[in-house]
Amino acid sequence: MIAQHLTSELSTLLQESRKKNPDLRAAAEKSLDDLKALPRTSETQIVADLRYRPAFVKPFLLACNTRNPKFAGNAVAALQRLIISNALSQDVLGDVLEALRECSTLALDIQLKVLQALPSLLQNYASNLTGPLLIAAFQLCFLLYGNKTAVISNTAAAALQQVVSSTFEKAAKGKDTVFGESPASEVSIGDGTVSIKGPILDAHRVLDDLCLLTEGQKPKYIQGAFLSQNFGLELIESIFVNHVDTITMRPEQVHVLRIRLMPLLIRILSEKAPFPSTVRAMRLVQLIIRNLLVPLASDCEVVLSLLNHMLDPEAAPSWKRAMCLEAYQTLHADPSLMRSIYAQYDDADEKRNIVRDHLGNLVRLASEKPVVIGLGLQSSIPYVVPDDSSEQAALQAGGLVGSIGAAVTTIDLNTPGISNRWSFIKTPCIEQLDKSEATALPATYIYSLALICLTTFEDGLARFLLPFTVPMEKKAKRRQTKISGETGVSFSEGSHPPEEELLKAQSPRSRKVPVNPLSLVDHPQYSQISTSAHMVDQCWPALLAASSTYLNATIDSENYHALIRSFQKFTQIAGLLGLSTPRDTFLTTLGKHALPSNTPSKSFKTTSTPILNGQEVYEAENMTDSSRDASPVPGTPTVKRRRSNEMASPVMNSRHLLCLRALLNLGIALGPVLQTSWTIIFETLEQADILMSAAGKSHLKQGPSQRESQLGTADNPEDIEDLGLEITAAKTAASRLFESTSELTEEAFIDHLECLCQLLRNDVQMSQPPDTPNVMASPVPGVRKHRMIRSVSGISVEKSTVSHESAFALEKMGEVIRSNVARLSQTETEHSGWDLIIEVLMDTLSSLDTPIEVRIAAASALDGMLVLVAVSDESSAHSDLENIRARSLSALLCEVNVLYQHFSQSLRSSQQCELEIHRLVLEALRAILEHCGDNLVQGWKDVFLIVISAFARTPSIEYDASSYNRRGTRPTSSALVRSSFGSLQLICSDFLSSVPRSSLPQLLDTLYCFSAQDHDLNISLTTATFFRTTSDHLLRENEHLTLEGIAPDDVLGQMSEEISGTSLADASTQFLWLILLLQLIKLTNDLRLEVRHSALHTLFRILDANSDRLSSSSLPTLFEAVLKPLLRNNQEHHDRSREIANDAGTSLPTNTWNETAVVILEGLSRLFSPWLDTFRPSGDLSSMLNDLLNQFEAYLERQVLTVSKAVFGATSKMLAEVEDSASVGSHPIGTTWKLWMNNNPASHSGTDQKNIDNNDALLAYLYCLGQLLRLSRQKLDLQRINSTLEQLRSIITLATAPAYSTDLDTMTSVQTAVLEGLKMIVVNVEGAEKILVETLNHLVTMAYEQDIHEPKTQKSYVALSKASMAVLEQFVTNHAREKGQPDLSLLTAALTALDKTLHLKYTWRLEGRDPSPWKKATMTAMAILQSSTPMISKPDAIDISFWEIIVSIFDGIVAANSSACVNQENLLDDEAFDIETFSKLRDFMIPSLGSKSIRDSIRNQFSESLFRNSLIHEPNPDDLARPGEGLLDGLARKHFGRVKKLPPSPRSKMSYLLLDELFDLVATHNGSSERTRLAQAAGSYFILRIGLTLKTYILDQPLRGRMPHPRSERNEMLYILKKLVELKSVPEAIPGVANLQSSHKKHLHRLYPLLLKALKAAWRDEALTDALREVLEVIGDDFET
Repeated sequence: MIAQHLTSELSTLLQESRKKNPDLRAAAEKSLDDLKALPRTSETQIVADLRYRPAFVKPFLLACNTRNPKFAGNAVAALQRLIISNALSQDVLGDVLEALRECSTLALDIQLKVLQALPSLLQNYASNLTGPLLIAAFQLCFLLYGNKTAVISNTAAAALQQVVSSTFEKAAKGKDTVFGESPASEVSIGDGTVSIKGPILDAHRVLDDLCLLTEGQKPKYIQGAFLSQNFGLELIESIFVNHVDTITMRPEQVHVLRIRLMPLLIRILSEKAPFPSTVRAMRLVQLIIRNLLVPLASDCEVVLSLLNHMLDPEAAPSWKRAMCLEAYQTLHADPSLMRSIYAQYDDADEKRNIVRDHLGNLVRLASEKPVVIGLGLQSSIPYVVPDDSSEQAALQAGGLVGSIGAAVTTIDLNTPGISNRWSFIKTPCIEQLDKSEATALPATYIYSLALICLTTFEDGLARFLLPFTVPMEKKAKRRQTKISGETGVSFSEGSHPPEEELLKAQSPRSRKVPVNPLSLVDHPQYSQISTSAHMVDQCWPALLAASSTYLNATIDSENYHALIRSFQKFTQIAGLLGLSTPRDTFLTTLGKHALPSNTPSKSFKTTSTPILNGQEVYEAENMTDSSRDASPVPGTPTVKRRRSNEMASPVMNSRHLLCLRALLNLGIALGPVLQTSWTIIFETLEQADILMSAAGKSHLKQGPSQRESQLGTADNPEDIEDLGLEITAAKTAASRLFESTSELTEEAFIDHLECLCQLLRNDVQMSQPPDTPNVMASPVPGVRKHRMIRSVSGISVEKSTVSHESAFALEKMGEVIRSNVARLSQTETEHSGWDLIIEVLMDTLSSLDTPIEVRIAAASALDGMLVLVAVSDESSAHSDLENIRARSLSALLCEVNVLYQHFSQSLRSSQQCELEIHRLVLEALRAILEHCGDNLVQGWKDVFLIVISAFARTPSIEYDASSYNRRGTRPTSSALVRSSFGSLQLICSDFLSSVPRSSLPQLLDTLYCFSAQDHDLNISLTTATFFRTTSDHLLRENEHLTLEGIAPDDVLGQMSEEISGTSLADASTQFLWLILLLQLIKLTNDLRLEVRHSALHTLFRILDANSDRLSSSSLPTLFEAVLKPLLRNNQEHHDRSREIANDAGTSLPTNTWNETAVVILEGLSRLFSPWLDTFRPSGDLSSMLNDLLNQFEAYLERQVLTVSKAVFGATSKMLAEVEDSASVGSHPIGTTWKLWMNNNPASHSGTDQKNIDNNDALLAYLYCLGQLLRLSRQKLDLQRINSTLEQLRSIITLATAPAYSTDLDTMTSVQTAVLEGLKMIVVNVEGAEKILVETLNHLVTMAYEQDIHEPKTQKSYVALSKASMAVLEQFVTNHAREKGQPDLSLLTAALTALDKTLHLKYTWRLEGRDPSPWKKATMTAMAILQSSTPMISKPDAIDISFWEIIVSIFDGIVAANSSACVNQENLLDDEAFDIETFSKLRDFMIPSLGSKSIRDSIRNQFSESLFRNSLIHEPNPDDLARPGEGLLDGLARKHFGRVKKLPPSPRSKMSYLLLDELFDLVATHNGSSERTRLAQAAGSYFILRIGLTLKTYILDQPLRGRMPHPRSERNEMLYILKKLVELKSVPEAIPGVANLQSSHKKHLHRLYPLLLKALKAAWRDEALTDALREVLEVIGDDFET
């Protein structure tokens, strides 16, 4: 590309100069030929070849020298290309610069090309531009810079700046020119000379000429140059910015600055120079001060003094003052520079106090215009009022479309207060290089800069000193705790400031006492540390004054945070340096600003530290020479405003909370060195706690809408902001403050604790009456430096405030205790703070003049400490732990003793307070036991004394027998009982194994007290169960328990006497165990049912669990001492209650004692049941049983079902354990029979027995019968059997019906038990079978002897009836089997009951589940009859009554009222069942029924049953015989027929079967007399049965006309006609045809008239006609024969 470009340019020059300039043409031709001759391998090769051909540029140089624009333009373009490509030879650089200079005055485009070539020239040939060449380059740039065209001038200025930068870059590298050794030059440095050369010399000359040109003088080296002052200052500034090391390291450069630049800058700043020059001069000044403070110390002193002077409002305009503060702001940003300034001037003799003067100026500046910064009584947030202009209001009122309805907020530059929104400008004045005039500044801009200077100064000191305060243990830890001095951190109100982060870096568990930096004498930076410490000591008054002003000004949150952060840092370093005066002063100031201005506060004065206002402190110091009289703080609110603030309630805002957090963080950081200054923090936090609580409550009461409505009316918007997060952060900081006390040394912790305790002591003293000395207060050892004076703007401290202060002190003391458990757990109590805390809290809680809530809070704090120390495991030694726990328990007991010293003299409210404190003690005891009860060895006596203290109000609680018994079990308060019970519950549940044996008597007495108290029933019940646990504990090592040698009278005597803990300390296990049982016996006399039952259950569980341990010889003692009194006591209480009720004429309920009796009896039954077998060898067993049964008889006399149930239940259980009566003797069995016979529960009377379910009692009664029958089965006489059966029948009758079930499907439990009892009765006595069967018959028929329409609650007995049938069947069949033949009387009696049931088929609706009663009766009857089969074969020997009942049963089987059947779908199944039964019974009855010993009436009854039940269709009543007529007379009677269709019988199969049986009875068989008698009995019924069918057809069919014959009737006709043809009847059986001669067809002759008439009626029915003709033919055939 370069070859083509150069070829083009040369061709153009050649063409243009062909006629006008022959030299130029010749040179162009030569260069063009050389260019073409060059090899075209690459661009790099071409450039390298051209670099060694100096003559190649000759045509371009000639063209430039012609000053012809046509030639010069092409030439400059070619030279530019060669320069950019680095293709120029070094030998022609001077000629090229000269050629470019010649073109610099030509056309604009040529000048631009020259300027474009300069940067490449400086870049590619920088090392060659030295000496004259550099001067030529500068001259070219200055020549173009002086062009009037702005573009050229500005571009040349940039090029000039580049040339300057290049020059100093080469000087920084320190290299000479490449053209050999240049000559050195001697230059002056003030007091001597220095030899320099090369680039260094060039840099010196350039700087010298630039300073001369800036000052307006002629340059020495760059001839013809011109430079404006502003641009010259900018060039010099660029040198400082980019090459400051080159300046500071060369003395000749510093000398140039001293003699040329510094006077110029001082003159510019001191005179009324224009704004641009001042800006640039100020920028240079701050650079020089930052980099050349020491070399130019005197000049910098003048400049700094001038800057301080210009801060005066009369010395300079506002923009220059602002510029001075901006410069100082930059200086403050470098803490090391400020230390250097202080050491250079303030710390030196005969020097001005630059830093102190500057801070003084800041003080005066802060208070210069209080209205502008919004100075008031406290800090507030700047607030801009919305600008509701008239135009905006008109738009809103007119509803103009598109208008914005919200108010437009405008920011006025004169808005009071400092805020980042309007107090700062976008570009600082010192940065406004493009401005010719200063811009309008906000009114608060200067004061905001002053604030920044103030905070930056304090931050700088802190950043340097704080890292030195961290203990240097390990390098890694030092690196972690080191804080970078260059890092700026901002935090919001909800975040942690850097100090908190520093504290976090210092691990609380490893942080040591902070190091005083002044003690680091051997540190390499000790001089800097010393300077910083001197700055703190000398500058704190000014800093306090300025900070105090700003703390009361109107400042936005960001600036206020910065102010508080720096204030906190400075206070911290002052405290760490050991400067108590500034530390306490700053702490007090911070504490005042942590509270609202109208808050009642507390002033603290020390003898060594006068606390004054910040302005007063500053004015009291010796002012410097430059200080001016500062006007007092203006802007003080008017009297009216003060009064309004005083009257208004103090309200905290986020700024108060921010100050409070800073104060608390300082307490954490300075805790090890605060000593008595803790009081400042405590008192501030105390009042802030009140206000924070009030602020939280008021904020919760206000809704969002209310807070929004207050925005427009509040003077300070911060008053209504949400303080939830800020309050939480403040409370968290307070908690961290007290948590940090765990890392304090013993001396520092005692100081902290002393201040906190003194706060409590003072509050307690103020709460006492003036004329009453506080006898409880103890003097504080040592001399206190702080003296508390409570004076708050004339507002007196009320008693409620004192109470809150005490509560605050106690609350914080609790936090200190929780954070220092390890410290308080030390065995040494004097230096750990234990004694001090105990003394103060004991005095507070026992003082009657102290408010109640304070006393309770003190007790809570004390109890909390005792618990924490007792449960702590900080101590490694086991013995130390035991001593510490014993110490805590002893303190708790002492607290109770101290509490009631003046109990009798205290008021009722005070007594309530003491009870509450007592409750707290009991809760503390429970907490201790929860954590270490299993490991507790010492102090058990104190434990039980504290627990039992809930039942006494004595001045001194000791385990004394007399005072204990007088106390009784009446507790002082239910709350105390509940609290004390918690400890007892823990002991008995979890830690009983830890209780020493010597304390067990105390435990037993304690258990009885809690069980017998009547305040809390649940506690009584639960405590009663603890006796079981205690019993197990007593007997845990005793496998065998023998009560021999312990007389019951002796034990009872011991129980009635006064028992002390000492007298029973050595008692035996058996004796203690028996006392435990007697304590339970005493509880069974309690008037509360639940307590009695709980004690009883516990007693019986204990006895049951230890039955296997008791020896046989122990039973009499146990029975006489425990069980017998137990029964006797209950009976006595019952009788006494009944007597009282009778005397009072009221129905006093005694059922509770009856319920207890039930529990006693049930428990005794469980005990005696195994004892009867275990202790049978004991000779006293029979007598004990007799005594027990006698007691049972007294219980039965109560006539109470539940008691009777329990008695008989217990008796049956005991009898169940007896194998036979011989093992217990006959007397107890006889007594039991007597009890059973005389005390049937079904016969109990009394008002309390009405409508009560007696089934349970009857069941127990019947179970007892079962056991008696088992033991007396073979010894029952007829009288006892009869009596027993009578009792059973009465039981069935009198037993109550089940409440929610019936005995229809299943029997009741009582009915079942009765049947079981009947089965167990052995009938080995004559006459017993009869009465037993009668009883069973009664049970079978009971269900059918009552009205089924009675109320549903009546018993149905259906299930009982069916079950009784089974028992009856079993008894009869077994009896027949055992006797060899059945007893007909028993059979007849049994069948009689069944017959009644059979005849109720379908008519008795209550059938229950299958089988139905009639089916069950049928099966039972058949089973009984089958057992009598041998006797049926001998009918002559059978009584007539037996056959009568059999025929009746037969009739019951075949008969059925089908229309009454509820379940018609079961008819077919029932019919099949009856058919099967009929078949079996027929075989059983026939032919025996035809015996001559049986009356004809019985056979007629049998035939009549067959006839009646064989009817398929209902006959016409006129066809049946009427009373007084013969059986067949109805057949001859005439009447009208029926047209309606007759329904067939639902049991048609049974009817046809019975019809066949009629045919069979009259048919010929073997010709026996029995068969003949049966045929004769059935003959008339047979003719009547056939005649009714024929007559019905004869009368009804003609009336039907052509209607078909009903199918069922037609089938019956055909069936009968067929059977008539087949029948061969017994001649003697057919009535009315005695004279007729026929062998076996007399029945047809008897029916012949009816058959003829039927034939006439059937003329339309061919099949029926044929059948009738066939019958008639048989009759004819019979005649023929």
